[in-house]
Amino acid sequence: MKKTLLVLVILAINLSVYATEQVPDLLYYQDKKFMLNTGWGHPSPLQTYFYQNNIEYPFEMLSTANYRGHVATWDIVDNKLFLREISIEESKYSPDKFNVKSNNDSLSKKDLVFADWFSGVIECQLIDKQGDRDFDVSYYFHLRKGEVINTQIVTAKDFKRVQEITLKDTIDHELVAKYWMLVLNQNYVAYYFRLNQSDTITFDNQGGYFSGNSGMSPVLIYYSNDHTKWPYNWENYEKNGAPNCLWVIKDNKLFLSKIRLYSGTGFYSIDKESVDLKAVFPDKVVDDKVFGYWVSGIYIIKQGKNTEDKDLPGYFEFKPEKFTYLRVLNGVITEMYTVASDFNFKNLPADTDPGLKKILEELK
Repeated sequence: MKKTLLVLVILAINLSVYATEQVPDLLYYQDKKFMLNTGWGHPSPLQTYFYQNNIEYPFEMLSTANYRGHVATWDIVDNKLFLREISIEESKYSPDKFNVKSNNDSLSKKDLVFADWFSGVIECQLIDKQGDRDFDVSYYFHLRKGEVINTQIVTAKDFKRVQEITLKDTIDHELVAKYWMLVLNQNYVAYYFRLNQSDTITFDNQGGYFSGNSGMSPVLIYYSNDHTKWPYNWENYEKNGAPNCLWVIKDNKLFLSKIRLYSGTGFYSIDKESVDLKAVFPDKVVDDKVFGYWVSGIYIIKQGKNTEDKDLPGYFEFKPEKFTYLRVLNGVITEMYTVASDFNFKNLPADTDPGLKKILEELK
């Protein structure tokens, strides 16, 4: 317990991982107005709607301070999270403008969409009389399927006490509750910070990066992209991280051969931990592999080299040399096309294979 406590305190110390501070969403709670933190590790709950449902993202980057391309306004009513409106610069829209719907519309209210797709942690601060954010007090809401299951208010004084917490402080139940919320928030930030790291794949004795439309590991499709079902999500205090997998193509079939957990918020390094395949797929491992029967759709393999930046030692940039497009049906590769990185995607050559043309059209 002592070792676990000390490790988690270290993780909870630095909660800011964003290179450029992002324009926050807005939240109304108990007749108070808050700014809701957003960034690489704290996606707006609206962003997760499109990611998890594999729906084409409808917004474009507005600036380096607003990569997500919108500002959403939320309400917490009766311990439930609702989406009120979506702003793009000076224009405001209702959620139905972008076909945002809850899974259970019976709980939606007039002009409010119940955000039952969202599970995770949101962090926000009150807006003071000058219209600025009051960083001396932060509100944390832990949600599952749009319902608030825990709320903690953490002051600057609380945070300092958390940094110095020891085993003797465990009798202070209020402080311990704040501590675990901060740890949960850090787990959540690290999870989403690493979620879109591409999987890797081996075929024809060559390696590459493997990804689909969602940008997330195909292993999550096994859980219907429901992150609450992924056994190593942010709520697992002992072992957690975003899934990052190694795949193998053999006899035109897709196999999962390794799972790693990616976490940490460093820009130049990733915290990695391997997971036993049998712990995730206890009855499906054959010859140290799992047949990816749940995977269907169009996937891309990028092959090339990681080149170290001369001006930023330790930072590597991937430069693709060729792309392979796969059509997968229940784990079976039904079509495969490879083109060089200088292939003219805007004006397809006349001799482009009709199958590849169809795939590229579907990807638009």
